[in-house]
Amino acid sequence: MVTQANAQQTAKVTSNGIGYLEYLPQGYNNNTNKYPVVISLHGIKERGTTSTDPAAIKESVLRVANVGLPKYVKYGQQYPFILISPQLKSSYGTWPADYVMQVVNHVKKTLRIDESRIYLTGLSLGGYGVWKTAVAYPTVFAAIAPVCSGGNAVSQACNIAAEDLPTWAFHGDKDGTVSYQVSVKMVNAVNACTPKPNPLAKLTIYPGMGHSIWDKAYKESNVLNWLQSYRKGTVTPSPEPTPDNQLPVVSAGADKTLTLPTNSVAIQGTASDPDGTIATYAWSKVAGGSASLSGTTSSKLNVSSLASGSYTFRLTVKDNKGASKSDDVAVVVKSSTTTTAPVANAGADKSISTRSTYLYGSATAATGRTIRYYKWTKVSGPGNSMNYVSTPKLYAYNMNPGTYVFKLTVTDDKGVTASDQVTVKVTTSTAQIIREDLKPANQLLTDPHGAPNIRRATASLETFELPNGRSASAQGAVVSEMIQERRRFNAG
Repeated sequence: MVTQANAQQTAKVTSNGIGYLEYLPQGYNNNTNKYPVVISLHGIKERGTTSTDPAAIKESVLRVANVGLPKYVKYGQQYPFILISPQLKSSYGTWPADYVMQVVNHVKKTLRIDESRIYLTGLSLGGYGVWKTAVAYPTVFAAIAPVCSGGNAVSQACNIAAEDLPTWAFHGDKDGTVSYQVSVKMVNAVNACTPKPNPLAKLTIYPGMGHSIWDKAYKESNVLNWLQSYRKGTVTPSPEPTPDNQLPVVSAGADKTLTLPTNSVAIQGTASDPDGTIATYAWSKVAGGSASLSGTTSSKLNVSSLASGSYTFRLTVKDNKGASKSDDVAVVVKSSTTTTAPVANAGADKSISTRSTYLYGSATAATGRTIRYYKWTKVSGPGNSMNYVSTPKLYAYNMNPGTYVFKLTVTDDKGVTASDQVTVKVTTSTAQIIREDLKPANQLLTDPHGAPNIRRATASLETFELPNGRSASAQGAVVSEMIQERRRFNAG
């Protein structure tokens, strides 16, 4: 059964202040076709505000989606017909026929309705509303389906029979709210008319069940398909089980959710027949975008080429005596959650003979993204100090001989990160000629911007011992290196 919560319906208000939920089938806005419409009447608990304020009415009408067909839409069910679910104001104790017709006439004007295919259903108080509206306006509807009706209209039953209005009622024989005899008497009254209706009104009684039978009626019978098999003014009853033939049992399987790039799925249906065998299987797509189907005449359906969105597939089975039954399964295809990460580049590994260096990092964002943050950290190595840790360019100083590993982490505007590492080897070929580690912080050999301070450096040089034991001044070599660092700083 369909349970995914992604289908939508819109709260609207008629010109005379009646709130209703409107569901349009997929593709409605992309064509000029006329569609069948199902009017669904709720029970007593879903009655709403008496306010005339449109905002208050729209807020109140959301309560209608707590039960029945609009609830199924709320939780992802898609239908090939328009579904209109009006809300009865709490000032009314029952559904007046004229109240219902105001909604019907409104949607006739505002939507592309196939007026030969207007169907009426309702549960509990709404079931009673179906009877009241049908006997008052029997020429409007193509078929009706009252569920656990809260009342009947026996005295006017022949209005239904006179128009051959197809009728299928449902009730539980343990209903403690409204006796199932209410439905029995109404169906019998319709069928007792002269001439008899064609087709005869029918009634399904659920043994052992109480008042809340609407899920069973709407989901486990084929009543919605049955409604749609009729057009006003024609008699096209769908095949029904004979007294000696029970309906088959069918399941289209559990609902499924896919995430792209996975765009195919196998759906395994099952079916059995309590008094015979399953003769045929037939799969169809009843809602959703384009897809490729194979295995449509077997119990297993293979679906491919799915796109992001919601789909509904229907399995209809027929037994060896011609009785058929259907079940739907939902397939939700989600967009890909894969996020392309940026590319971080911490620069080439290097070997230096000085105690400071610049590392020049860079980053490339994925298409349509931008780099928002840079962060340098030291992964390993002896002690050192760092400036400009939040820019692409890192200045590392106070470096002792040894091997250092620094990491550049970048973050894009979607919060996706990437990292790269660079290795710096500080050699011992020279003495520690610039003793920055012994100076106060404000005396470091850099200017206020972090660049090498040549003047201060040349004044602070020491004599160092070369590997061969000779002593020499490092001033010339160090100043040259400092100049190169200054140039790299300015260029970077």
